[in-house]
Amino acid sequence: MNANEDYLSMDTTEEISRVLDLKKNNTMNLRTHPSVAEYYENMTAFLSLAIFVASLLTILNIAIFSTTVSRLRRHLNKPLLWPSIIMVSLYPIISVAALVTILVPYSWFICHTVMHVMFMVGGPVFRTLLFRYVISEQNYVKETSMEAVQLNTPPCCCCCVCLPMVIPTKAKLCISRYMVWQMPFWQGSIMMVMNILYYRDIQLYRQVMYFFIPFIICSIVLGAWSLQITVRMITKLRGDYQLRKKMFCLQLVVMLCKLQYLVLYDQLDAIKMGGEYPINHTVYKQTIINILILVEMVLVSMMVQSAYRTPIQVQVDEVNKEKEITRI
Repeated sequence: MNANEDYLSMDTTEEISRVLDLKKNNTMNLRTHPSVAEYYENMTAFLSLAIFVASLLTILNIAIFSTTVSRLRRHLNKPLLWPSIIMVSLYPIISVAALVTILVPYSWFICHTVMHVMFMVGGPVFRTLLFRYVISEQNYVKETSMEAVQLNTPPCCCCCVCLPMVIPTKAKLCISRYMVWQMPFWQGSIMMVMNILYYRDIQLYRQVMYFFIPFIICSIVLGAWSLQITVRMITKLRGDYQLRKKMFCLQLVVMLCKLQYLVLYDQLDAIKMGGEYPINHTVYKQTIINILILVEMVLVSMMVQSAYRTPIQVQVDEVNKEKEITRI
């Protein structure tokens, strides 16, 4: 009897330990990102090199930004200066977010949200800048004599072929403004809810995250469509301001930080990297993606620097003043 009791007690002990192991494994599966202490205690050579390279790329991006801002301050007057500075500051902020993701992997969702927010903020600011190139919306209507505008522009060029041309009026420009300004409010609310779910209940987040995607896509498409229409309108008056290039640089925020991130996140699963928790496959995968984003942000910042070379407003104003003085 004693032997049987010992055997039964050993069985129950093994079962309890097995259940505890399963619970521990499930917890590890949920916690794909290590804590800061676990991350730095198990640091590998690859991650150390990645942190070094990411820091250099971020410093380079900030240096390009500083050079661009210095040039803008010399060449632009106040109405155009601050919107232009905000637009060129999107890319170093994204670089800092990517660097923080590599330094603290558990913060990846907050940092990814920051990258997403850059497009939501950039859209309304860029629309404001476009109309400041022509002084105001009312002045644009006067200068164009209410010339009709085409609506079949990307990303809705295929489904809007049948739409007639529209004459811009105050009411229609107001609708266009709302199409852009809905992005920070609509998507900001969604991203805030998703962050709360991710950090409070990751299982619930994984269950409901796909329901938010259609709303985010519709919001981005509406905002980008309105911006493309506005760029086409202003280009007719300010064709030498490289407006399409500036718009393309803004769109790269979504293309590189959102679409590319989603594509590579699944594609890299085919390559086995890392080991067991804490320095697992997810940490290696996100490190590679963020290093790629950092390299791309340096290249985009150089493109932005080129795009914002025009207009040279201050020099033009000085030349006009000199002409007036000579006439007097």
